[in-house]
Amino acid sequence: MRLASWQRLRLGRVIVVLVLTVVLLQLIHMALLSRLEAREVSQRAGVGGGGGMAGPGVGRQLQGRSVKAVIEDMHERVKNAYRLDKSGTYHVLDNFLTSEHVVLQNAHDVTLVTQCSSHHLPHLVELSARWKGPVSVAVFTNDEDFPAAVTSILHHHFCYDDVYKYVTFHLAFPISRLPRDLDGLARAVESRSLCTASNATLSFAQPSRQRNYATEGLEYPHNLLRNLAINYVQTRYVLVVDVDMLPSHDLRAGFQKLQDREEMENKTRSAAGRTAYVVPSFEIQDGAALPPSKGALLQEWSAGAVRPFYQEVCGKCQRPTDYERWRDLGESAGFRVGYTVEWTDPWEPFYIARASLPLYDERFKQYGFNRISQVCEMHVAGYEFSVLDNAFLLHKGFKTQDGFHETKDEEQNRNRLLFRKFKEELKTKYPESSRRC
Repeated sequence: MRLASWQRLRLGRVIVVLVLTVVLLQLIHMALLSRLEAREVSQRAGVGGGGGMAGPGVGRQLQGRSVKAVIEDMHERVKNAYRLDKSGTYHVLDNFLTSEHVVLQNAHDVTLVTQCSSHHLPHLVELSARWKGPVSVAVFTNDEDFPAAVTSILHHHFCYDDVYKYVTFHLAFPISRLPRDLDGLARAVESRSLCTASNATLSFAQPSRQRNYATEGLEYPHNLLRNLAINYVQTRYVLVVDVDMLPSHDLRAGFQKLQDREEMENKTRSAAGRTAYVVPSFEIQDGAALPPSKGALLQEWSAGAVRPFYQEVCGKCQRPTDYERWRDLGESAGFRVGYTVEWTDPWEPFYIARASLPLYDERFKQYGFNRISQVCEMHVAGYEFSVLDNAFLLHKGFKTQDGFHETKDEEQNRNRLLFRKFKEELKTKYPESSRRC
């Protein structure tokens, strides 16, 4: 009897020791997690959370691929580049550097699509921070620009949280100006941190005022770049914008809710998905506060800090949006379709549409008719244009008549002739359509 009691006492002590050991291990585990979390927060505070710069520039190596591994992959991609565009004029490298953290949870999600030269990559910092979702950007480069372009892409990918999470980069360059390979780039990057304040301030902190068209002897292929960025989206919808435009804060989430609601109410506007949801676009004065809502935008519009996009340089190009009607809708809760507009020449709205939309004609380069040709085809193909209420886009800075490059008129006249030919071709492409541009 005494032996049994002693054994029970001994067993109880063992159980107590085991419980205390488990508790101690849990405390150690929690301490380690806290230390790791603190380290990650510290790195994010330096690497890019909210736009800050990192000291060592290696924080991303804990979360994804290292800088060295990315450069080695880029080197192989460039060395083995073989894909050409339809004209045989440009090399294209899709998914040159992919985002690291895009999780698509909504069937009606939207990818923001844009394009630029390397000089304008800094716009992606604010753009991705406001969008908070997948972004597909096609970058145009050439032999002389290539090292700076790749270094800038690496900088923005590894040093800014939202770019790192959401932005996928594609590349295009002319076969007549093939880039140099990346030998030595890895050593150069490792010898100076990608994310140090001095490096970023000197090279990448602000977008250049140099225009996309500015490279002498090279034509800027807007529509090739747009198609390249569209072709690799993974969402049902796309919004194609210029890289120096910003969406209203809740545009992506609000559109998803609108589509969810229409689907539940069985009010899909077109069985073929042929609806373009027009997002009214505005220009905002340099230095003016970005309006967080339609109500705030209307106030800044009345104060003269905001005006309709292209108001000075081509008012008729945006007039069919009917800004006054949009203003008169006032501000309401949630997203909705405010009204429907019939397309008329020369309207070139920005819009959200299915990713299966007609692609852009890649013959249009430099300035003029590159966007309107695509919208014209959508009209002929039977698309409906529905203007969204409570949604808007903002172009950073006022567009002015004296803000264009010297060869603008020459390029526009050349593309005008191409546009006439393009419209005739649409008659053959859509023989059953009664619509014309």
